[in-house]
Amino acid sequence: MKFKPCFLFILSVTVFACQNQQKKRFKSAADSIRHAKLLAEERGEETPDPRPKDEAAFFKRIAAESDYDVTSNAAKKDAHIIAFNKYALDSLKSIKDWEFKVTEVNDNSSDASSLVKTMGNPDAVYNLILVAPIKVDNSVDSISISNRVDFVYSIPKEPKGDALKKQLDLIKTLTKNDVVIVSGALTHIDDKGKVNFASFYDQYLPWNIDLLLTSIRKK
Repeated sequence: MKFKPCFLFILSVTVFACQNQQKKRFKSAADSIRHAKLLAEERGEETPDPRPKDEAAFFKRIAAESDYDVTSNAAKKDAHIIAFNKYALDSLKSIKDWEFKVTEVNDNSSDASSLVKTMGNPDAVYNLILVAPIKVDNSVDSISISNRVDFVYSIPKEPKGDALKKQLDLIKTLTKNDVVIVSGALTHIDDKGKVNFASFYDQYLPWNIDLLLTSIRKK
């Protein structure tokens, strides 16, 4: 029994030493991460994009399509429209877990999705307007100052079916700047009911793209 206090003392010293060493390792790892970020900033390198790869690729594609070198040449523009329409049909049928911020929920028929304007009743829907938070500028009243893409999801005011009713119940709880995670598809319909993004190449306004939701949840 005489050895017990000594044993406890040695044990406590050992545990303390291990904990101290672990803290040093954690601190060293954190310092390494901060150092890497500082080096990347000094070199002018971009920090890794945390968004899903297909989401990041989509916004890079939009930026490329909006370039003046494309829109200022009619022949080049037509070729890009054909390519982008194919890209939309091939690549955007099933988006998964994209992160958006809420701009507003309104019932303005002019804000309804192109699909509803062409094939439905734009006066009988609520419009959920979303943007992707690529860059936030807190010095002005903007939640996505560098983003030239708006998204709209139009849902009937009196939906039929449990899935739509559940979506509407959630939408009713949303306010500006809420963050939502969505899955579904993106599209834009022309007045003939065909997928066609041509109108966006002839304007300097943000692209206003239809969001067809299969799921939505608050972050």
